[in-house]
Amino acid sequence: MSKSTSTQDYALFRRKTFGFSLGLLLTATLSVNNGNAQDQKASQALTSWRELKLTSQLSADQSVGYYAFDWKNGLKVHLCVLDLASKKYALKPTVNSPTNPTSVTATKSGALMAVNGGFFNLSNGESTSFVYVGGKQVCDPTTNKDLTNNPKLQPFLDTIFNRSELRIMQGKNNSVTLGIAAHKDLTAKETKVVHILQGGPQLLPKLTSKEEAFIRTGTDGKLVDSIGCERTAARTACGVTADNFALIVCIPGKGQDEFASGITLRDLSQLLKELGATTAINFDGGTSTTMVIADSSAAGKTKMVCGKTPETRVKSVLMIVPAK
Repeated sequence: MSKSTSTQDYALFRRKTFGFSLGLLLTATLSVNNGNAQDQKASQALTSWRELKLTSQLSADQSVGYYAFDWKNGLKVHLCVLDLASKKYALKPTVNSPTNPTSVTATKSGALMAVNGGFFNLSNGESTSFVYVGGKQVCDPTTNKDLTNNPKLQPFLDTIFNRSELRIMQGKNNSVTLGIAAHKDLTAKETKVVHILQGGPQLLPKLTSKEEAFIRTGTDGKLVDSIGCERTAARTACGVTADNFALIVCIPGKGQDEFASGITLRDLSQLLKELGATTAINFDGGTSTTMVIADSSAAGKTKMVCGKTPETRVKSVLMIVPAK
């Protein structure tokens, strides 16, 4: 091979190599930019539940919608939204005697949606949360002997009995509003409390795990986190928006194995804030966490969208039912 031929071949090789390298560089740059754009999009916080794509419309008047979506790190979220201005559907708690699966209670009540409610003793099915239905007290934790006779809990009973509760209230012109307050807090005179479902802790505007003795220092001096507030677990919660929508949320755990996966209460608070809630409350979680919705393929039936199999029996249930 002559020197001139070698020079020409080398020049051709340089041009091809440069072109190939430039192509790789452009491809890599575009991939990085696209990846960054996707990561940025994935990391952008929600500002309202209205940004979500509707999964299922549960009511003919479009006042009840179900949304299933992924949040941070692929966390599965099940959300049911109720327009509290609806004249056809209402939010209402109910109590089982002694316990029942959420789906059974929902089907009997003709509910469009139902989730598990307040805390209770697994030992005897007795509620450790106050529940009022139609203005009448149906669960009183102060009469729960397993609770009141527990020496480890006795120093905290006043705080436990005063934990946060969801209040479903009737105002002027039969308008419906939701409030979240400590049990002993007074209600405005112009409103009538119709239903109460106690849970806790409050999630918004401030997380009150310590104030409500979910996180406490026991009589032995050891720190107690009674519901795994700072660990991940399956959760059930309810938030209220400034424009009067109820946001009912369930976060599943892996196989609904308590503390195996799910969400911390701090992150749950952040999620509800991003969905647009200004106030919010936590309910019983872990293996109890269940959400069922009306099954559009079978009239009068429900289907479980979040929960454990076999389904956990619970004491109280929060439902969306036809208004009376």
